[in-house]
Amino acid sequence: MIPIEHLESPKRFKEKLSDYISHLKDKIINKYYIDFDTEELGDLVLSICRSNDFELIHSKGKNKFLDEDKFWDWIEKKLIPNTIIVGLDDPEIIRLLIFCLEMTFKMFEGGTKATVTQKGFRERKRTFESILVDQFTGKLGEVILKKFLEKYFPVDIELDWKISLDMKSFKKDIINAKKIVSVKTSPNLSGIWAEADIGYDYGIMIKCSIPSGPILQFFIEVCGFSKLLDFASEKLAKHDDIFKNYLDELKKRIKAYKCGEIKTLLKGFVCGYFKTSEYTPTEKGEKLPYLGEVREKRYLVSIKELKWTKEDWKNFLIDNRLLT
Repeated sequence: MIPIEHLESPKRFKEKLSDYISHLKDKIINKYYIDFDTEELGDLVLSICRSNDFELIHSKGKNKFLDEDKFWDWIEKKLIPNTIIVGLDDPEIIRLLIFCLEMTFKMFEGGTKATVTQKGFRERKRTFESILVDQFTGKLGEVILKKFLEKYFPVDIELDWKISLDMKSFKKDIINAKKIVSVKTSPNLSGIWAEADIGYDYGIMIKCSIPSGPILQFFIEVCGFSKLLDFASEKLAKHDDIFKNYLDELKKRIKAYKCGEIKTLLKGFVCGYFKTSEYTPTEKGEKLPYLGEVREKRYLVSIKELKWTKEDWKNFLIDNRLLT
């Protein structure tokens, strides 16, 4: 049993369990050959401690303890089987990049009903790059889900790659599913709430670990960045010692990447799904643990309650006429 505290503070929580998380990282690499970095693993540990998935938290008075045996059960039965790893050269990831590039261009040209502004405390216009990364992150979960379901079942999952002005109120993220399915991608690995808007039949949560600057990594690894530096060197380096130094430093930064050799991997953890008919929407203004105030009425379900076993997914596929 490991004492845990600081659930409200991710930084303090991970500092407290840093030795244990490092030990877990090595153990998972040695047994399953999956390399979660300490930050990823720390957030995932925090997530299951906050949600008490697998009932792995025990309380004694005011103190809470992590049951190591149950935690390892969670790793072996849920985390490892439900983790999908893809490289930037995977055809589905390349489709995703091209889709997001075209989608972002169309947004700026007014060719979709999506907006280039972001609503927050004050409305601000987003940059091309920020929209592109948001699009990539948001749809990556759909690709991960497709690969997960096709890995374990004889199914063909069709994603919606069309860009249209005629956007329906409730877009089917799996277009050949009978029901209206919402797939949400969360880059926040410590989150504990799955969500779906009102009007959907199913909500699915995928947590994705995405390296900083994923679009830049594409251009570095497919040689585009090297060509840019070569072009800049030809124009500037002969006449400008300052920028020659900058260019030399940039070339050193990408020296580890062999042109055309894909190294970057994207990880997706399929948390599970829920049927909206089994839940009541959470009202706007309600406050939830580790989330705060709900800003609009929608379905919010703890990851502890999601259906995630192979039998659960088989039932999901049958109900959606994807598996007979």
